[in-house]
Amino acid sequence: MTGVTGMTGKPGKPEYRSRRLILKDWGSEEEVMQFGAEGGWEVLVDEASDIRQGIVRNVIWRVAPGLVLQYAVDSRSHCSAFVLIGSPEDSVQRLQESIERNLQPWTLKELVAAVDKAERAQGAEELYRAVLRAGIGAPRGFDKKFFTCIRRAILGNDPRLRSAGIWATAYSRWPEFLPLLTDVARQDPVDSLRRDAQIILDHYNDEQGRP
Repeated sequence: MTGVTGMTGKPGKPEYRSRRLILKDWGSEEEVMQFGAEGGWEVLVDEASDIRQGIVRNVIWRVAPGLVLQYAVDSRSHCSAFVLIGSPEDSVQRLQESIERNLQPWTLKELVAAVDKAERAQGAEELYRAVLRAGIGAPRGFDKKFFTCIRRAILGNDPRLRSAGIWATAYSRWPEFLPLLTDVARQDPVDSLRRDAQIILDHYNDEQGRP
């Protein structure tokens, strides 16, 4: 999930993918596996880590024909999250609503509010985590509130905060981030941040079929 590839399963060519449902304090790996077992779902993938994908834990269950549930832990942010992938869309939405109701992952409002709270408190480490978390849990389609808080991080004075903002764009991969990433890749005073921005840009371009 870290970096440019996002949290991805390999169940074929799904028609619909939920946003990432980031767990709060709930869910050790044992509890997550028990959750899947209680659902009676078939385990399709159970990997301890995937360095290329930036995932330190990756489990995929077949919930029903054409519908899978993925659990993954991101190596950069250490967030753990569920993603639903499959069709028909209403089946994905029903299971997503069930997870939201029963496990109470971070809501969209809470993700943005956590960034605002960390900014007011001037807690650098918490702000770093909140920005990454917002990037991971952002809606699949463009959202101005998420864009604004990630943009503020990218334009900040603290290199570590800028790093969080840069990598936060890699999860949603909205084209609206391209001008910001291009500016960072060309102008940021920190060499490593310029390189990171260019890596993400290259993957954006690969996905969109551009050289």
